[in-house]
This record gives sequence, C-alpha cells and structure tokens, in this order.
Amino acid sequence: MIRVTNHKPVLARVGSCAVRTESISGMQVYQHISSGADILASEESSSALPESIVSTWQKIVNAAANSLGTPCVMINRITPPELEVFRSSTVSEHMFPAGAHFPMAGLYCTHVASEKQYLSVPNALKDSRWADSLTAKVGVIAYTGYPLLWPDGRVFGTLCTVDTKENSWGPQHEELLFTFKLSIEAHLAMYRSHEELTAKNRELMAALDEVKVLQGLLPICTSCKKIRDDNGYWMKLEAYFSSRTSIEFSHGICPDCAGLLYPEYHLYSDHQPVA
Repeated sequence: MIRVTNHKPVLARVGSCAVRTESISGMQVYQHISSGADILASEESSSALPESIVSTWQKIVNAAANSLGTPCVMINRITPPELEVFRSSTVSEHMFPAGAHFPMAGLYCTHVASEKQYLSVPNALKDSRWADSLTAKVGVIAYTGYPLLWPDGRVFGTLCTVDTKENSWGPQHEELLFTFKLSIEAHLAMYRSHEELTAKNRELMAALDEVKVLQGLLPICTSCKKIRDDNGYWMKLEAYFSSRTSIEFSHGICPDCAGLLYPEYHLYSDHQPVA
C-alpha cells in the first residue's frame, strides 16, 4: 500500500506565470501529488473482495482505458479521510498506481462520492469550480467519473477517467463508462449477497450444533441434578448447557421450593404443592 499524506501541490512557474500542465506526464502528476509526502510500504491487503472480482476489475479499467484512449482509468475506494486507488489501468502511463492513498480534500472523486452524482470536467483550468483545486494544479486537467454504490445505496467509491490535457470525451464514451459502472456495482451486489448468505449459513450451523448437543440421553444425577459430560465430569446443569449452547440462565425459585424453604413469606399463597 502506498499512502500519501501532507502532500505539497506543485505548479510549475516561469516568472510569475503558471505554466500550463498539458506537457506533464502521468507519472509526473503522481510524483507532484506525492511531493514531500511520506510514502509507506506495506504488505497489508487492500481489500477483502475475492481475487476473482479484483482481477475482473483490473480487466475492466484496462479495457476502458483502451476504449477511451485516455491515460488512466481508475476504480477508487472511499476510506475517509482518504481515497484509495483500488484498481488502475496499466495499458499506458501508470499515472496513479493501485494502492496509493490520497487525502480526499480537493479531489474530483470526493465530489462524485459525496453527491452520488456523475461529474464531467473537460478542462479544469477553464472551470471556476475546479481551476484552483489540488488535482487541477498538479496536472489532472480533465475528469469524468461515476459513483460506485453498494446495493443499500452506500458509497463504495468511484469509477473515473482522467487526462493531463483537455478532453471532453463524448456521449458514447460516457455511456461506455456508465456500462462499466453497472458491471462493477453488479459485482458489489453479488459480493454482498454472498457475504449475507455466508453469515446466515454460519448461524444455521451454530443452531444445528446446539440441536445436536440436545439430542440423545443425558446422564443426570437424581439428587443434585448435575450432568455427566463425555469426559466423565459432572457439571452443574447451567454450566453444561452454557458451555455448549447460547442458552443463558436467570434464576428464580419455584413455588414448591419457596414453600419448603421460605414458608413464612407465602410467596405463592395460591399454589398447591406437588405431591
């Protein structure tokens, strides 16, 4: 995992004028964002998603980058206060490597995730909303992105494409990216369904184990009512069942015992003792 923190945005200047960033390469953009930052190496897994889904997503971003003719297509995951580049296209410039983490402030994807809406910025330098943003200043000039949602509507992250020069893409390319968005969300729905089914199966197996414990004959003392376990130890009834099931005991006193032990309190005055 690569984590970028306390980054210092870099905007090349000649004299007092800012230099346009069209000539900046994708890797230079990443290096600019990372300038002055702490880059930490880690073997920590980037996701609990199954490898089959992750590898398919890699194919999706590569196919999208080829189809769009763009330097970089990414699947990003929102992990506040950071954004993680979850999968990144590798067909051309490795603009933003998978595993990189960036603070969310000032990113196009932060807007897409928070608003849960599509965003297209053909040229940030000509757009007053984005001209002063971090990503525009370091050379990410064009952006198109969609939110990626879990089935319950919560945000997983974004699917986006970026360019270091003006790029309006077009309706056909936007529709293609939207189709890829639907495919990714279908994978998220499938993963969530699998997780829910696995959890229900665990509950059923636990319930079945409890049923198995209650099957058969239990050796029980006729005097103290202790139960003998499989190892020959005698255990109190409560301890025996609590150790093998999810049963929890609360204690009271039955009418017969109340009359025998505390007759003066008349706890169950209407009760007829059992012979």
